Amino acid sequence: MAAEQYLVVGILILGAGLAKIAERYKFPYPIPLILGGLVLGQLLPGFGLPDIIGIEFIAQLTLATVLFYAGLTMNLKELRLSLPVVALLATVGVIITSLIAGFAIALVFSTIGLVGLLIGAILTPTDPAALFSVLETGGMRVKRKLFSILEGEAVFNDATAVILVITVFEPLIIPALQVPWFFVIEQFFFSIFTGVAIGYVVAAAIGRGIHSSNDPVVVTILTATTPIIAYGLGETLTVFGFHPGAMAAVFAGIFMANAKRVGLEILPQQSMRSTMKNVSFAFEIVVFILLGYEINIAFLLTELVPGVTVLSLGIVVAILVIFVARPISVFLITAPDKDLDMKDRFFVSWAGVKGVASAALAAISVSILTEYLPATQETTFLADFITSVVFVVLMASLIVQGLTAPIFAEKLGLQEEEHAFEEISAQRDATRHALLHLVDEYTEGMISEDLYRRLKAELEEDIYRLEDDLRKLVEERRSQLMELTTREEICRRKLKYYEDQYEEGKIPESVYDEKKSELEEEIEELCVRQRHCEE
Repeated sequence: MAAEQYLVVGILILGAGLAKIAERYKFPYPIPLILGGLVLGQLLPGFGLPDIIGIEFIAQLTLATVLFYAGLTMNLKELRLSLPVVALLATVGVIITSLIAGFAIALVFSTIGLVGLLIGAILTPTDPAALFSVLETGGMRVKRKLFSILEGEAVFNDATAVILVITVFEPLIIPALQVPWFFVIEQFFFSIFTGVAIGYVVAAAIGRGIHSSNDPVVVTILTATTPIIAYGLGETLTVFGFHPGAMAAVFAGIFMANAKRVGLEILPQQSMRSTMKNVSFAFEIVVFILLGYEINIAFLLTELVPGVTVLSLGIVVAILVIFVARPISVFLITAPDKDLDMKDRFFVSWAGVKGVASAALAAISVSILTEYLPATQETTFLADFITSVVFVVLMASLIVQGLTAPIFAEKLGLQEEEHAFEEISAQRDATRHALLHLVDEYTEGMISEDLYRRLKAELEEDIYRLEDDLRKLVEERRSQLMELTTREEICRRKLKYYEDQYEEGKIPESVYDEKKSELEEEIEELCVRQRHCEE
């Protein structure tokens, strides 16, 4: 047991270091985590790391914590901006993407059969968290509505995809889990509605415990255990064929984050989000590293049919998911929304980066397959096939979409308006003024203590949210200013080099004048952008 604990600690330390490298060089952090796991698998072949750690258990805990944290960051007031689009992307969009990807796999490799649909469903969840981290590190903030669409879609379609995989597609390939089609539909919708109910009950119970305690340690413990309780309670209904755990975790987070709007007591958002950010990230590290560890490079190069390897099939699936399935679902669903133009729709389509939910679902699906199907070569092949295709698509999505989305956001002019900082500052100052007025009224005995406490908690929650938005904007501006300053210095160094070369007679005057003019224009543009950033 001690060795296993040391192993997990070592993986977390390795993952934290790799994620820091990703932040430093501004690319999605899952990339080095997966590659780190791949290298670890080559260094420790046959070590059985997933079995030692318990990959299915870790994958389920990861889904629970990541979904809960996603719900905890969801602002229902912001979601109203894009609720119809988010709802359709999380339902119709999930089904369209899974069917296109699934049929494509079955078409290229017909003997795989219905497993193609399972893989398609595994690949439907989006994970813009890694993308947003890159945008923020680069000092970029996309438009408010686009952000709410991507964030809301990720929250709900992850949970929908989990239910879809477990209740619909896994029974298609596992005879022991097969039930009549009408019961499958009942399972799917009952899992959703039951998950919402369980999420509310858990949020109310844990919220009461948090509210009655002023001990930060108790708040941290209760917050960290909430997703496990919600997910665990939901999964107890699996004996009846229902799987509401994922939806319960999501809605527990949503209800706790928006307690005032759903009739619950106000909760300390800052400490809860800080706790879950760290907990969910720790689980993400383990899952991504284990995904890379399980990859069999020799299997990736295996020919399924003459001239088609697992790797090449994975690349084809990635192309279809990124360039066909995702754009079709996004453009069809957002067509009625007149507030979104073609640039907005393209970015929503392009920013559907795959991430931790797909990795965790792949691990869970493989574990269930090996549990219910006979231990044959075919079962081993299916397990390796699912893991390998998901690995290839994830890496392709993270590299192609994750690295280029910030560039598209800038080129298409989809950044937040310049006056966002002033607007949020004004809202914060107005809320602070209202809070001071409330304190004066209470001090003068004009309002009751109960009313004072409730209104004070609401105003303090609003102030925290606004200050958190301001902090992000300040960090983004600081990062952007640093980049502009560095670029200006590079241009000046180039200009100095050309001047030295010209004075020494190594380059003609025409070349020098041309380069000087180009660099001076670029320096002037950078200086203007710096002044705007500092204002």
